[in-house]
Amino acid sequence: MSSDRPTKKARKSAGKAAAGSGGSAIDDLTALTTAQLYSLSAKRHRDYSREIVRLAQEERDRAHLALQEMQTRLERANEHLEKVEEASRESHREYLDAKNLLVRVRQSSGTNAPPMNIALDDSSVEDILGIISKKNKDGGGGKSPGRKSQKFPYIEDILVSLAKSGELHKGTKLSSTECHLVNKKDNSQYVNTMTLVEELWTEEEELFLRSSREEIEESLEEAKIIAETISLRCLTKLNEFEGREDPTPTNHQKPSFVSVGNRARRVFLGRKKGDDENLV
Repeated sequence: MSSDRPTKKARKSAGKAAAGSGGSAIDDLTALTTAQLYSLSAKRHRDYSREIVRLAQEERDRAHLALQEMQTRLERANEHLEKVEEASRESHREYLDAKNLLVRVRQSSGTNAPPMNIALDDSSVEDILGIISKKNKDGGGGKSPGRKSQKFPYIEDILVSLAKSGELHKGTKLSSTECHLVNKKDNSQYVNTMTLVEELWTEEEELFLRSSREEIEESLEEAKIIAETISLRCLTKLNEFEGREDPTPTNHQKPSFVSVGNRARRVFLGRKKGDDENLV
């Protein structure tokens, strides 16, 4: 019986073996848990890094788009600047052309050129001013004397008024316009005068006076000069139509629309009578 029971020494050895096996299992479990924690931490760090990279790429793309937009705006600004500079140069050229045109128109008013076909000679301003000054000294200036005591508006006053009001800019036929300076009872003389002006003004003068109200206000002095030139031309041409040897307007001839309208009416009736006779 005593031989089947383990000895005291054998029991002690078995206990030590069991204790050693249990400690090894705990160490393995601890190492596994630590590895899993490291793996989880590394995964989170990787995901965070990827998110940072994605945000940085989006920021880079937005910056690139903003740069492209700024470049586009800069190109448009440069194009606009070039257009403005070109418009400025064109305006300056138009100003010089208009200035030269006024000089030529002033010169042509003293010539005997046919209506709507007035010669535009390149003469200096000094020569033209000399001619005008000589005409005034000789008493051929026309309308300047007695201006303060005038009873009816002069042609140039009516033309400037129509241009300033924008009536001409609408494209209205000159003889169909209405002017606040003219009384209704004098409408027939007004129509005859404006019909004569339509015959005698040049294409350049018409285009200038048919400019917008803003453009007329900016070039009011030029508009007055053109209107005075047309007024003087009406008197000169009426003298020619009436068969005067010297068509230069005299001091007593005033370019009021009533006086010019009555004279123009006689000219128009004479033309109509001549046409009727030719038909017969």
